Amino acid sequence: MVRGRAASYPLRVALPPHFARAGTWAAFCALLACTPPPPAAPVAVSPEPSPASEPDPEAAADADPERSARSAALERVTARSLAIADEIAGARKLARTRDFEVELIDREGVRAFVLEEMYEDMTPEKMRLLGRIESSLGVLPVGADAEKVLLDLYEEGVLGIYDPERKTLLIGDYVAEQELDMVVGHEIAHALQDMHFDLEALQKPVDGQSDRDAAKTFLVEGEAQAAFTVWALRAMPTAADLSRQQFMADRVLELSNEMEHATLIRMLQMPYTDGTATVMAAVKERGWGVIDELYGRLPVSSEQMLHVEKLLADERPRAITSHPEKLTEAMPEHTIVWEDELGEAFLLAALADVAPAFEAREAAAGWDGDRYFALDHQSAPAQAPIVVGFIAWDSSDDARDFEREFERYLQKTKADQFALDRRGDRIVFVTEAGDDAKRLIRTAWRTFESGARPPSEAR
Repeated sequence: MVRGRAASYPLRVALPPHFARAGTWAAFCALLACTPPPPAAPVAVSPEPSPASEPDPEAAADADPERSARSAALERVTARSLAIADEIAGARKLARTRDFEVELIDREGVRAFVLEEMYEDMTPEKMRLLGRIESSLGVLPVGADAEKVLLDLYEEGVLGIYDPERKTLLIGDYVAEQELDMVVGHEIAHALQDMHFDLEALQKPVDGQSDRDAAKTFLVEGEAQAAFTVWALRAMPTAADLSRQQFMADRVLELSNEMEHATLIRMLQMPYTDGTATVMAAVKERGWGVIDELYGRLPVSSEQMLHVEKLLADERPRAITSHPEKLTEAMPEHTIVWEDELGEAFLLAALADVAPAFEAREAAAGWDGDRYFALDHQSAPAQAPIVVGFIAWDSSDDARDFEREFERYLQKTKADQFALDRRGDRIVFVTEAGDDAKRLIRTAWRTFESGARPPSEAR
């Protein structure tokens, strides 16, 4: 759980789904809920008294005011966690099957934790590649240090973490008293998820399926925040509660315009706002059982986690077939260095750069599958690689609405370094191609094909 920087109320955000698209950064999808921190001395929820022969920790703490204050803070956080754990479990309709531990973590510890996890499943070289792809898509400035951007965001924003490996809540030692229940409640909900659904397994990324990985993030983080919200309301969500949550989600899309790296910040925040809205709507309609079922049959796209009706109907995107040899034939001096998907969540975050929340949502709705390739020059890779992408839509009208706003986004973030073309309900685009853009647009139409939409399978 982390806090948005320029918000007037606490925002809980996870690692951006779009960063997770590359598979390697998807390990962060559960970062704030599911990954191990730097070593620290855990404090058990139900600690046993120390043997008489051991040093008295209270006496040692009294001799060090700073240590004494930290010990008191940990005692307070642990006590509050114990006090509400079973209440959160009751609100979520999941039994607490084991104890957990509680630790405090400072901002330096958060940064060290993020850095350690960052390179558990990828190399620094891959991190730089993914950052360059983000630059090609307008998410980061060309030449930005992606590692530093992420570390800065997390160091500033993380409020709490649940570590499933050590069954431990990590709570920021800087969390304000008025935020404590929200932070602890959210992380307890993650502990419940781990007891029943195996969070460590859920965080495993799949190369080339980053929007699917993003959907898992929306589910895990949205459900945790929904569980806290239902507990705080002391009742199941009403229509008014859903309206307030949707208002918050829209405000997140618009408030982030005031921040540096606005599209990235939106992607960080959406699992905690849009994901929560969708989970709350599903729970209102069908109860917590439908969420339990989702863990056995995970959502397949961020589109499902943005539209509760599509989630409950199991509406799936069209399959996109690609022929990468067409690109390499057209660009013999270039090599394909990455293939993946964007997803509706990324497109919505991007369009909110140039349109109010309602208009951005309207333009991003109707997404029906996409695919892209990133290409580097073999002898002299540029700061931002060429990206060639394809997006399918539910209808020609949906594609036309999106095209208009996406062109505005690309013009704002890529100036004239892009090309875009639409044929009916399909769109292709190219970034960073320079004089080759028009040729690559023609090639893109031969590179990608969209199949028929698979039938929905009602849950």
